[in-house]
Amino acid sequence: MSVTRAGSQAGPSDQELLNAVLDTAGVLVIVLDPGGHIVRFNAACERLTGYRFEDIRGARIWDVLLVPDEVEGVRRVFSQLAAGHFPNTHENFWRTRGGEKRRIAWSNTAILGEDGAVRYVVGNGVDITELREAEADARRLTEEQAARRAAEAEILARKRVEEALRLSEAKFAGIVSIAADAIISTDEAQRIVLFNQGAERIFGYRAEEVVGQPLDLLLPERSRGVHREHIAHFAGAPVVARRMGERQEIAGRRKDGEEFPAEAAISKLEVGGQRIFTVVLRDITERKRSESAQRFLAEASSILATSLDYATTLSSVARLAVRSLADLCIIDIVEEEGRIRRLEAVHADPAKEEIAAALRDYPLDRDRRHLAHRTLQTGETLLVSDVTDDILAGLAQDERHLELLRRLEIGCFLVVPLLARGRMFGAMTLVCSRAQRSLDERDVALAEELARRAAFAIDNARLYREALQAVRSRDEVLSVVSHDLGNPLSAIFIGAGLLEGELPDASVDATVRQHLDAIRRSAEQMERLIHDLLEIRRMEAGRLQLRPQPVKVAPLVAETRQILQPLATVKSLRLEAEIGDGLPPVRADRERLLQILSNLVGNAVKFTPSGGTITIRVEPAGDALRFSVSDTGPGIPEDQLPFIFDRFWQAQHTGRRGIGLGLAIAKGLVEAHGGSIWAESRVGAGSTFHFTMPADRPAN
Repeated sequence: MSVTRAGSQAGPSDQELLNAVLDTAGVLVIVLDPGGHIVRFNAACERLTGYRFEDIRGARIWDVLLVPDEVEGVRRVFSQLAAGHFPNTHENFWRTRGGEKRRIAWSNTAILGEDGAVRYVVGNGVDITELREAEADARRLTEEQAARRAAEAEILARKRVEEALRLSEAKFAGIVSIAADAIISTDEAQRIVLFNQGAERIFGYRAEEVVGQPLDLLLPERSRGVHREHIAHFAGAPVVARRMGERQEIAGRRKDGEEFPAEAAISKLEVGGQRIFTVVLRDITERKRSESAQRFLAEASSILATSLDYATTLSSVARLAVRSLADLCIIDIVEEEGRIRRLEAVHADPAKEEIAAALRDYPLDRDRRHLAHRTLQTGETLLVSDVTDDILAGLAQDERHLELLRRLEIGCFLVVPLLARGRMFGAMTLVCSRAQRSLDERDVALAEELARRAAFAIDNARLYREALQAVRSRDEVLSVVSHDLGNPLSAIFIGAGLLEGELPDASVDATVRQHLDAIRRSAEQMERLIHDLLEIRRMEAGRLQLRPQPVKVAPLVAETRQILQPLATVKSLRLEAEIGDGLPPVRADRERLLQILSNLVGNAVKFTPSGGTITIRVEPAGDALRFSVSDTGPGIPEDQLPFIFDRFWQAQHTGRRGIGLGLAIAKGLVEAHGGSIWAESRVGAGSTFHFTMPADRPAN
């Protein structure tokens, strides 16, 4: 069975391959899949059998075309197709739609996919019914007549077979020629006998230049001996083919001497007593380059993520760039006041590090042109592929600077902006010497992506510094507020107490006492506000101190109710508790746990309308106890639930005064104990806040 490989990803489609096969008018052509199903059926077959292709499309050949005596044999051959056991030529009887038997001589070809598996079997057939009948008649004639007729029959058969073979060869040549992969065949002496258009495109040779030449012409000199050993071993091995991926990556050599990585599949075939080797080779240069670029960017991202000190990380990125992209990498940063600072200049050649250091420390006049001047002004990428001395002179700050640039022997350079969130942070310049490779559009895209990631690292570092400064400023304000408001508040408390003590109860007007009570409550609210702000500050700084001990649940809930009952009474709210029997103590800081419950119950009191109910529940939850505070208030909209524990957050619909720290403090205290806190709510049906505390159980 002869073998043809289908094209690569960029080659013809399956339909195009089949159309190429069927462009053989006058010969019976049938295409079958490995299951024996009819895929295509040309006009000659339709005329012979009386079946239209559309009538039998997808049917198995033995169900519609073969005479019963031959069905089992053909089915057995198809079952062995995966092992390559399919006859190159054979004869069989077809049954026409009208019941007539026709004897057909077949020449068969298997078309393989890139994985080496058979995708189609193509049969080119000739109707030899009359020929075989003539042979039968000849056996009944005289010896002289039989010889004459046999000779005529042999000539006729040879002509038909030769015609079928020519058509088959034309079909094979058409498929091979349009394949995008290189298809190269050699004889046993490793001389090239077939070189398709894909090979011409990949290697740069025309077919007439290489046919008859040794295969070594297409290989790097260092690998020729090893390749010959591989071929010799494959020639003696029992396998007839090796697919792509089974062999290690190989190297090819183009006409201009450039080497490139490739993958190859190889097969061997006996033709006329001679062994032919066929290689399907794919150039994987672009794939390897893409993989290298992804590894490069992944390493750069890893470097940029290691620290918020962008000067250190950018220095490491520059060293990575000269390892993969260019000979020299220069990074210029735009300072806050607009001044340009050269952050780094790194050269791949240790012998030229002195020049790089001199360029790094060279003072730049922002009004004079330099390598990155245009990009820093416009924010656009600049690629200069052929650097002349006149170009260098126009980019030098002075004669000494020009001499440094000349010593670099610059062949080309690329400048990409460091842009993030619409802000220019600087520029990265990549320089290649004349002796090294030049930069192309793929390098530009890679450098721009590297610069984009570097710019975001700079911007993140800037935002982090600003956040730290904001925190420091806030802490300074809190320190001032807590200190400077402490004394006035103390004076207010003392003054209010003295006034209440000096005024006789009977002679004091109720309005005066009401005003004194309002003064005291306002001072207490200010004191709680200062306490909450300082509490948040301690949590953020990690200075929150806990004194965990066994805490009995029932007395703690009773104390919470006692503290908040006056507030509930003022609003006509019922404050209830449901505590399970036999609950163990919790392991917690008692004062902090009381603060958590007070914050949650106080929050419920604040938002529950008059006449409502607030319920405190405690129940087991595995190795912890779950505390729940439920209310019959208006509920919290679903879109606001994710934010209720955020600092300084207030429900949008309440219009309540406050700075939104109660729930944030409760969350911080719960998590400091190793518990968790969450809320459930439905608008119009109230809210429930849950939190857990570890149970204090005796060790077993």
